[in-house]
Amino acid sequence: MARLDRWIATVLVITGMASLTACTQARRYDIPHDAQTGGQTFDEMTAAVSEIPGISVDVSGGDPPNIKGNTGYEISVTVQPGYRIVDGPALISFLTESVWSVREGYMPNTQIAIGVTDNAGSDFDAASAAAAAGWIASRDAVKRSTAYSLATIGVEDGSPAREKLGDWPGDVPAVPTNVTAPS
Repeated sequence: MARLDRWIATVLVITGMASLTACTQARRYDIPHDAQTGGQTFDEMTAAVSEIPGISVDVSGGDPPNIKGNTGYEISVTVQPGYRIVDGPALISFLTESVWSVREGYMPNTQIAIGVTDNAGSDFDAASAAAAAGWIASRDAVKRSTAYSLATIGVEDGSPAREKLGDWPGDVPAVPTNVTAPS
């Protein structure tokens, strides 16, 4: 009898785990993806960002949700030698809105991470620029020993950034002028 009880308990545990996994899997794919209209393609977004003089761009994102159901984007820009960022808030806003406007792949539901590698000696801080543009809460600039800085913009349901961005995919932002200048 004890053996039968253990067998039944094992079956119940396995069945319960399978049910929980099935529930998690169903929620993972409730995230909007591959919108039929609106926004722009991933390639169009990358090309538009590349139009800003003096920067190069590397973007990843739009992938299927991870096991927790999270999706996001990472966009990295590098300021080329001989250039500097002169309007950080406009650059961060453009990058955030550009990523939000990508209709291919999965909508970011956790964060848009924006990394900026600037020239040595620059005091540009991506998080300070994001705060100045109203994407994240203000904080003191982080003292860095490298020319890299990061802004992580939370786009969870109900977040201030998500409210500011509106429906996904968002409108395609115009490429800003005068965000970089020759040094």
